[in-house]
Amino acid sequence: MLPVSGMALAVREPTGEDELYVVETAAAVPLPVVLGLARRVASTATGGALDWSGLPAADLDAVALMIRQSWIGDAIRTDARCTGPDCQERIDVTFGIADYIEHHRPRRPRGITDAPGAGWFALAGAAVRFRIPTVADLLAAMSGDRPSETLSGRCIDAPEIPRVLARRLDRALSALAPSLDDLLGGSCPACGHEVTMRFDPLAYTVAELRNVFSGIYLETHALAAAYGWPEEAILALPRRRRRRYASIIADERPVA
Repeated sequence: MLPVSGMALAVREPTGEDELYVVETAAAVPLPVVLGLARRVASTATGGALDWSGLPAADLDAVALMIRQSWIGDAIRTDARCTGPDCQERIDVTFGIADYIEHHRPRRPRGITDAPGAGWFALAGAAVRFRIPTVADLLAAMSGDRPSETLSGRCIDAPEIPRVLARRLDRALSALAPSLDDLLGGSCPACGHEVTMRFDPLAYTVAELRNVFSGIYLETHALAAAYGWPEEAILALPRRRRRRYASIIADERPVA
């Protein structure tokens, strides 16, 4: 279930076409890649279409992790380097996607009330109305020269935003829609130095899927050579079935 919208998500098994989409789509930032992939493979739990433009932007990080969870598994294993003096030890980092999302569940603090307009909120004692940014807001901000101003203009309705109010708004939004793009912390087992690393769910998911799907070309070639199937038929196969055929072909090859 997506943390901010509360929507139950269903993710289908990828085909070769989905894998090629991930491997071959070039983008300066991972957001459009994840969004395009989600539109291909994800739906509501009942099979209905999602309003991706209206989805809370914070939920897109969760979508990326849930796609990864469905295809690869819940456990994420990565690493970092200790930043302690004269250490530089490699640190293994492991955590579960379900636990990570649960740790970032939204909450509504005191002093935040519903305001006129669907999805709008008000802050007690402040002449301001605001809402949680959506995917459409994020895309609009990314396409302009002043992303912060664009995002604020779309999601905050106030005559002015002094620093004190801006901090209150940041805290309110962080509670209502916590970002999964966050810092992980822990102690280096070698020297005890406290280490933090940024975990970006979108960038991590795209990089990992590209690595996992890198064998699509060889597998497609193997099936085409062995069975004479056209590329479009091979790429339309569910991933597990295609990989099973490729495994059988590899097992039957004579040992040199």
